[in-house]
Amino acid sequence: MTTRLPNIIWCQRKKFIYLKVLLTNVKEEKINLTTTHFSFHGVGSINKITYDFEIEFSNEVDPKTSKWSIKDRYVDFLITKKDFTAKYWKYLCKDGKKHWIKVDWDKYIDESDEESGDSDNSDENPMNLNLNDYENFEGEENSEEEEDEKKEKEQVQEQKKEEDEKEEEIKEEEKKEEDKKEEVKEVEKLKEEKTEPKEEEKKEEN
Repeated sequence: MTTRLPNIIWCQRKKFIYLKVLLTNVKEEKINLTTTHFSFHGVGSINKITYDFEIEFSNEVDPKTSKWSIKDRYVDFLITKKDFTAKYWKYLCKDGKKHWIKVDWDKYIDESDEESGDSDNSDENPMNLNLNDYENFEGEENSEEEEDEKKEKEQVQEQKKEEDEKEEEIKEEEKKEEDKKEEVKEVEKLKEEKTEPKEEEKKEEN
């Protein structure tokens, strides 16, 4: 089976790598992150094309504190660097620049801007992301608080789904009632039309 390389955009902060794999509604995803390597497999929704890649990072990362999330148009990765004291990486990959990996200019900042404090950086959420939508990589369990939040979110979604279904059922019943009323009106109208000629005939006979 022929596979392709996806387009990737990335940027960084002192403590994090922010990376996007640009694929729409990806399915059958297989993702593996180690301290030095990152591999990805997935099937895109357009033409069901299979995408694969493996890269070796310029420096080591920490898989246990890294997170990821599948979005509608891309797969998001927030990868924690192992050495917070190191300079910004020159390239994402150890073997240099690759044509299918580009800078995420929307979130890019210069290293000097971060050092001066003129950035969006924070230890908890360096990119102002909604981290409730993100998962930990395999091998690290979610905290009890995260699990509770996830369950609560699922319950709210399920409740909303049930409410929407009930609302649809009510609308359907109302429509049926309206249709029945219309049918009754039609029947009554037909009856009236049939009786009118008979009354006219009686008048003529008299």
